[in-house]
Amino acid sequence: MQLPPHRRALLWAACAVGVFALAPPVGAEREAERLAQIRAEIEEREEQARAFADEADGYLGELEAIDRELVETRRSLTELERHRRRARADLRATKKRLQSAEVDLRRMRVDIDRRLVALYKFRSTGGFAALYSAVDFQTVARRGVALGLVLESDAELFAGYRRLSGELETERATRAALVDELNAAGREVAQREEAVRGKLVERKNLVALLRSRAARERLAADELRIAAQRLEDTLGSLPKNFLISPGLGLSKGSVPRPVQGDTRLGFGRQRDPEFGTETLRTGIEIAAERGTPVRAVARGRVLFAGWLRGYGQMVIIDHGHSSVTVSGYLNDVSVAADQSVERGEIVGTVGDTGSLSAPGLYFEIREVGKPVDPTSWFE
Repeated sequence: MQLPPHRRALLWAACAVGVFALAPPVGAEREAERLAQIRAEIEEREEQARAFADEADGYLGELEAIDRELVETRRSLTELERHRRRARADLRATKKRLQSAEVDLRRMRVDIDRRLVALYKFRSTGGFAALYSAVDFQTVARRGVALGLVLESDAELFAGYRRLSGELETERATRAALVDELNAAGREVAQREEAVRGKLVERKNLVALLRSRAARERLAADELRIAAQRLEDTLGSLPKNFLISPGLGLSKGSVPRPVQGDTRLGFGRQRDPEFGTETLRTGIEIAAERGTPVRAVARGRVLFAGWLRGYGQMVIIDHGHSSVTVSGYLNDVSVAADQSVERGEIVGTVGDTGSLSAPGLYFEIREVGKPVDPTSWFE
């Protein structure tokens, strides 16, 4: 027997009241705020990089400004990709919950229809009259208790339906928010990828310009000599009693390579075959792919971790007994000043910040303040 239309309408009206009386879906609001927060953090970091670019001077300063922006843009791209993967996982979980809730809701609708039909029959056949037609009080009481239990069960069924309907609407709102978030993150990723490509072109053009003209090459060589002096000054200004290093120093012939790769530029005086300019190199360059982990060659304490013009992002480690290593051109730095490190611990990743060539690692070993050829100290 089908329920009369006016009674079915009353039921759905009651359920609708239960749904819309619920609080707004907090999950959807949280999803909408998450990407906005990431955007704000990205913009703050990239604004700092742009501010540095406005203050940069000289060719190496201009190169460092591009490197800083490129590092921040790549970092932003990585964060957005991580966020997009997390949003996809959340969307898959939400879809499963949504499917399960829809199945439960359909099953509950069938139960409600049955109960309404039963209630309609009870009323139309004089069910309440049967309650009061009992011959004694005990019978009335028993029938009343039984009817009360039935009505209580019905009330729980209807309340459960309203609750489940509300949860279903919340899941749908969360799913919609996640879809919007994925689309927005996708657009952000595309923009960041385009920005990375633009910065790479800008960087390659600047490096090509520095290498294509003799006058500019001489200027660049002069700036490299200044950068080498800046490194000397930085090493000299580090407190000798900064903190006692836990390391035992370095031994010639027993130092592992900080990264695997061929030596691209050697130690000592280097002469450019095209322009005749000379630079004195106190370290070596090791060719390696961007993102390759750079490891500490021995136990020690980090003296410096940050940017140094001409060397990009750099880590300086005191290994004890007047042994110091310098790692430059890093794309990312994983340690901070005053941090203890162990042999083989990752201190950063290979990059091309500060480099005038392809990605690689700039590496120095200093003994009692003097640079030595690292290749003669490697295992």
